[in-house]
Amino acid sequence: MTQMPPRTWVLARFSDVAAVRAAERVGVMLGFQPRTARLGVSHVDDFADLGPSLTIPAVSGLGKVLRLLRAARIASPGAPLHLVGREQEAAALLERAVGQAVRIEVRPRMRMRFQVWTEHGVETIEDVLDVREVTDAWLVLRRHERIPRRFDRRHVVRQHTETERWHEVLDIERA
Repeated sequence: MTQMPPRTWVLARFSDVAAVRAAERVGVMLGFQPRTARLGVSHVDDFADLGPSLTIPAVSGLGKVLRLLRAARIASPGAPLHLVGREQEAAALLERAVGQAVRIEVRPRMRMRFQVWTEHGVETIEDVLDVREVTDAWLVLRRHERIPRRFDRRHVVRQHTETERWHEVLDIERA
């Protein structure tokens, strides 16, 4: 069983908010500046999904928005579900909370990607758990798979492993 990364409570300042409406994303980007160097980053970005329709991620994102409004002592709209799919309205409400001191619960997250160039083309493998180099090949184990993918060295022209790290905001409270 995989162990979850540790959760940490950090004092921070809510620093910025931006409405996002893209092909597959509707919501608000939230920015926090930790008051301590304990996290090793000077800024934490988080996305609060708001739709465009009522889904589980949208309810979770709506919860983040409402907790942030509560921490800043800003009255939420009469019917909170009204904010689903309305990123501009949520951003306007949250603009009033910029500068507010909050406590955020964060968890470090990581995503690894393996790219390999062979004589047959380029292949990218997402959600990589581990890359092992053996004498004649690279073994790439993906998350939720039991058997690693094998890439023979004699066919590999070039390979590259890329890691993306960020902090996920799990909870927001008044400081």
